[in-house]
Amino acid sequence: MKSLRDLYKIGKGPSSSHTIGPERAARKFLERVPSSSHTMGPERAANYFKNAHPQADGFRVILYGSLSKTGVGHGTDRVLKETLGPDRTEIVFSAEDPADLPHPNTMDFIAYKGETELLRMRVMSVGGGDIVIEGEPEAEADDVYPESSFAEITQFCRWRYITLPEYVELNEGPEIWDFLKTIWNTMRKEIQNGLSATGILPGGLNVSRKAKLLYERTHLLDIPQVRELQLVCAYAFAAAEQNAANGTVVTAPTCGSCGVLPAVLMYLQGKYHYSDLRMAHALGVA
Repeated sequence: MKSLRDLYKIGKGPSSSHTIGPERAARKFLERVPSSSHTMGPERAANYFKNAHPQADGFRVILYGSLSKTGVGHGTDRVLKETLGPDRTEIVFSAEDPADLPHPNTMDFIAYKGETELLRMRVMSVGGGDIVIEGEPEAEADDVYPESSFAEITQFCRWRYITLPEYVELNEGPEIWDFLKTIWNTMRKEIQNGLSATGILPGGLNVSRKAKLLYERTHLLDIPQVRELQLVCAYAFAAAEQNAANGTVVTAPTCGSCGVLPAVLMYLQGKYHYSDLRMAHALGVA
């Protein structure tokens, strides 16, 4: 089984393949064609100018297939412009797909210096926030866990007399908890931001945000069980609405399901005052 680092990804909603993947692709493209010295660290900037590579001052991204047909509604254009720079980026929704289109979620990144093309890179957003760059070997995540089923994990833990969090640390290393704390803090922030936001969600369907309204109603309820249920629903709506609004969310394991897990964990931490490390443990064995 793969690492938890491959399960939880932080990025812009509302789609792991239509926004998180393109965002990661755009960042990868910027690494290859930096546009100014302040997009790099001092050492990299020095090497950049030492090698006399031309500076890009404009970008064009051509979207094909599914990315072209649903890109506006999914916010693909917004996340690409935000990552590459809105004033220097042109997004093209291709009406026709080339005959050699390798994947439904394909995009061409092109960097320019004036009218001169500096670099072109074709990227496929293959799902779950993962990307594949055409002409380069696909990066395969290593298996971290020897066991392939929960039954095998349970048997191993009983044999070693260890808990599930101890099992996770045994395979991932102790640094996994800092990673999962970051994941939890991001989940918590997306809920908090969603609970304070109002208005119409982007995408053209004129859907109003409901999380804040649901959350405020919980204080008016006298039945504890109903109040508990509505509070969890408010948390889930808050995260899901942040996702729909191109906010920063965590795949769990997709953007479409990003509201359920943080809502449950947020409620449990509030009710039982669990530490952030306890929440990281929960994310490790969820």
